[in-house]
Amino acid sequence: MAKQELLDKILSDAEERAKEIVAEAEGKAASAVAAAEEERAALLENARKIASSAAPETIRRRKAMAELEGRKLILAEKQALIGEAYRKALLAVKASDKYEALLVKMILSVAEDGDAVVFAASDFGKVDRQKVLAEAMKQGKIKLTESKEKGSFEGGIVLRGKDCDKNLSLEVEIENLRSEEDVCAKALF
Repeated sequence: MAKQELLDKILSDAEERAKEIVAEAEGKAASAVAAAEEERAALLENARKIASSAAPETIRRRKAMAELEGRKLILAEKQALIGEAYRKALLAVKASDKYEALLVKMILSVAEDGDAVVFAASDFGKVDRQKVLAEAMKQGKIKLTESKEKGSFEGGIVLRGKDCDKNLSLEVEIENLRSEEDVCAKALF
């Protein structure tokens, strides 16, 4: 039952932080969208001025191009804001006091006896790697070693196995969440 409570607490903390990130991103999104809308309106107005002396087909094409350009600007801003929200979520996970417990759970989710655990280079000095390994081996009743390699990923772990490696880096895990259903985009826009 303690494991479930820990998982519930981690999820609860992550949801609270995600709400904060979404609120912040909504503010940025609103101003970015407003700026993009202003630029789109200026492009559209410019196109109207130029097109006033042109034939109706030219007017239609320039208006469509201006609208498309405006939508592209808005989309680019939205994508940048979503990327920033996910980046902040990654940093929030790493800053959590439950990060080491999360690493243990990640290891236990797919580790096999004899795997070598690669920790992120940024976790050296910040994470008690031996404690994480010991806890994972104890809970999973498996033998693990720490790889000498320092991972070039932001956080999480990579398991080096006999037959295959398992990438559980935070970047990959967050990207998997992002590709499943972009909740962030729905919340922001």
